[in-house]
Amino acid sequence: MSLYRHIATCNAHDLSKFRPFIVAGQQVGWVRHELAAQLERWPDIFDLGDDKVALLDSVGDGEARTAAMIEVCEALAAQELLPPNRREEFDVMVAFGEEPLLRLDRGWVPSFGVTAHGVHVNGYVETPTGPELWLGVRSADSRVDPNKLDNMVAGGQPAGLSLMENVVKEAEEEASLPEALARQARPAGALSYRMEVPQGLRRDILYVYDLPVPAEFQPADQDGEHSSFSRVPATEALRLVGETDKFKFNVNLVIIDFAIRHRILEPEHPEYLRLVGGLRS
Repeated sequence: MSLYRHIATCNAHDLSKFRPFIVAGQQVGWVRHELAAQLERWPDIFDLGDDKVALLDSVGDGEARTAAMIEVCEALAAQELLPPNRREEFDVMVAFGEEPLLRLDRGWVPSFGVTAHGVHVNGYVETPTGPELWLGVRSADSRVDPNKLDNMVAGGQPAGLSLMENVVKEAEEEASLPEALARQARPAGALSYRMEVPQGLRRDILYVYDLPVPAEFQPADQDGEHSSFSRVPATEALRLVGETDKFKFNVNLVIIDFAIRHRILEPEHPEYLRLVGGLRS
């Protein structure tokens, strides 16, 4: 059963193709050399060099930086050099919880190699034979991995919300969980990876939550994210991770982590140490 291949896929990248993206003297991302060349059109916004793309201090504060990045990215998106604006802003921070340096639309986050944060909730039912996980099937029109298996609840971390507020929001939208039940989700750690994609570099941190739900609970999607749900033994979910590619690419990591923490995947597994180390790049 090959599990580590999913971690390897999520961490495949070549940083020699990128240069650091610097804001307020601190590195917050990575920019492809090709995109850096396009940014030469805005000398009043960027200080460019072979070893950096820096937002000029003269641009101003966080609001001014945000406005400048919108101006640049909208112009590049109009030329199809960047993806379209998704109208969902993420905070750009050196470390989560710090004061944001600016906000950047979700569609442009990989293009600047900025760290994106998100929440993933393992909704499961305790049974005498072990936990059974609720899994969603992603909609056919999903931007990423349509028709693949997914966590019961997951979503990117928008600007202005706490992690738990986002859990509650996503839980209602994606699975019709009442707020009182969603707030029982327990933080279970964080996973990270760096993955080169056509748009640039995905640097994601997934905040993982475990949520035991009543046996009679039935998830129901409200925002079109999932087309259906099914409840399967966690052992079967892990088998699917090992033997198939049926899960959304990063959900494989969340299932592996769940299996390790719930002693479904034991230290005797030949990939155990590589898996434990690889889940947090």
